[in-house]
Amino acid sequence: MEYFNEKNQTDWRLSTCCQFFTPTLAKKYNFNTCTRTYALKEGGKDKVLNRALGNADKLHKLITEHFANQPMNVRSFRISTNMFPVYTWPEVTPWYDEIDDVLRELMKKAGDAAKKHKVRLSVHPGQYTVLASTNPDVVKRSIEDLEYHALLGNMLGLPPEDFSVNIHLQGLYGGKHIDGIKRFATNFQHLSDYAQKCLSVENEDKPNGYDIEHTLELAKRVPIRCTLDTHHYACHRMVETEKVKVGEKTVNRKVRDVRHITANDVFFKEAVKTWKGVRPLFHKSQSFPPELQDYWMKPNAHSELYWDEDLMSNHVPMLEYADFDVEAKNKEVAVMKFYEYIKDEENYSGEQIITKKYG
Repeated sequence: MEYFNEKNQTDWRLSTCCQFFTPTLAKKYNFNTCTRTYALKEGGKDKVLNRALGNADKLHKLITEHFANQPMNVRSFRISTNMFPVYTWPEVTPWYDEIDDVLRELMKKAGDAAKKHKVRLSVHPGQYTVLASTNPDVVKRSIEDLEYHALLGNMLGLPPEDFSVNIHLQGLYGGKHIDGIKRFATNFQHLSDYAQKCLSVENEDKPNGYDIEHTLELAKRVPIRCTLDTHHYACHRMVETEKVKVGEKTVNRKVRDVRHITANDVFFKEAVKTWKGVRPLFHKSQSFPPELQDYWMKPNAHSELYWDEDLMSNHVPMLEYADFDVEAKNKEVAVMKFYEYIKDEENYSGEQIITKKYG
């Protein structure tokens, strides 16, 4: 989709992730899924296939009824991985042959609507998709899962560069970072051409996990795109704070970030370059404020909304170069809050946002 290349940056995007928070929108547009156990019960097959067809139709309605009437800057959506319920289970996959023609027609209709209304679409496979695993069976299942998610973009009729299938690098297992990078690079070669071209890999939040420098190293070995998760970048650099009073307990909390990445940071610039002319789709979120964190809550947990105006102000210049998946628990409500903040910010200028380029 030419709309999302770097030569046409008239609109930055904030993306709602997977489902809606507002009850009326959730009831109307959230996808229906089921478990493998449910699918294999008597009558489960028809229910699985009907839900897949219903989800494809619902995606079209979501685009034409909802996003088509939203500001251009929020016309972006991360599709749920459950679009086609339990598709990758060996017992279930053959069932989908029975509805292939109808399903493709519905998905193509949704894809055409996304192009018409300039709605950016992506997907984010779950934590068990580990292409760098040392377990051959996990690798096999991961490849199958990535091909399923790539199939969604293919059925939508989207060029692979305009459809992001984003995963975590993972696969450290107490070893060296470079070993996981090498395993990922090797297993990457077993993906189809379409899956390779739409794949992106994000940095992780754990201090001993894969940081942005590691995903950039991977991008030197195989042609993947680096998804910068700004919250994970900060979590990777957290330090213990002074003791925090939470209710009747006093606990040590990792709630203070060492520093947040900026649009001028070399890691940000290098991550942008890996998208090779396509506007990157990065991730934005933040932790709960310390006073709202229970003693058991991990500091890397996503907050409901964005409460730190300094951090939001820090993120605005990044929209000059990239779109953002807004990973907040209140979904589209958080998207619109951030959108309204950007529009009202004193020094914000849409023209400035779209004209600068990195060399």
